[in-house]
Amino acid sequence: MRKFYLVNEVGTAYYFDYRTGTLIASIVDIGFKKDNTYVTYKNTYTKVDEKNPQATLEFGVVFLSGYQGYSDFLKYIRESKELRLFYEVKRDVKYAYVAFKSITKTQLEYNSLSSNLVLDKLSLWQKLRNYEVTIDTIEGGKRYSYRYPYTYALSYSGQQLIQNDGEVNAPLNLEIVGAVDNPRIEIYSGDELISALQLYVSSADCTIKVHAEETNQYMVKIENGIETNIYQLQDFNYENFLFIPNGSFKLIFKPGVTSNSLCRIEIVEGYSGQ
Repeated sequence: MRKFYLVNEVGTAYYFDYRTGTLIASIVDIGFKKDNTYVTYKNTYTKVDEKNPQATLEFGVVFLSGYQGYSDFLKYIRESKELRLFYEVKRDVKYAYVAFKSITKTQLEYNSLSSNLVLDKLSLWQKLRNYEVTIDTIEGGKRYSYRYPYTYALSYSGQQLIQNDGEVNAPLNLEIVGAVDNPRIEIYSGDELISALQLYVSSADCTIKVHAEETNQYMVKIENGIETNIYQLQDFNYENFLFIPNGSFKLIFKPGVTSNSLCRIEIVEGYSGQ
């Protein structure tokens, strides 16, 4: 069964189901298209470029409680500064950033109000893939519990195979937890180093967040409850904001210390359509 719901910037959700009394009666358009550029050779054409144009998503919705449901939905829209539309089929969940464009207001029928909702689509459909890599070289020492598979290395660095099944280069959002001394992350395709991150940060216990998504890139360190910008502490000889193309790659985490350290990896895959 397909499910749709909106989530705003503070995590408040609006479900299109009986929880809100708002049902999707029809899907006018959630497809996708390409803007193609061609070169003409007499009577034939060769495609030389393609782009993902901005699109709109259209739904027919029914407010079971009539004007009150319509008003409640508009209140949610007015109070939300950023919206993501989630699309869930069984265990597959994708989302797209959207902006409210319009909604029609028709006559009541049997105490219900039917409307046409239009959202501007601001991104590809996105899907998150998560991994964790650990460093723990102390025999019989502390072990962490994991939700995701990882490969453990008996050295000062951990390794993890990572995957991007999306259609475009996927950003890697990173969170490093524990002790670090100039931590480094390397991405390999086979034996070839294709990108790396290097930070000049030393700490006995901190959290480092490197967010690579292009619309919200940042590097921060959280230590003793204080968050500081560490953008200037990166080695600018490397990419540092990491992306991977479609395929499988090896990630090596080097915290620079022998103490327990952890690196969480969130890959944001992008898809043109559902």
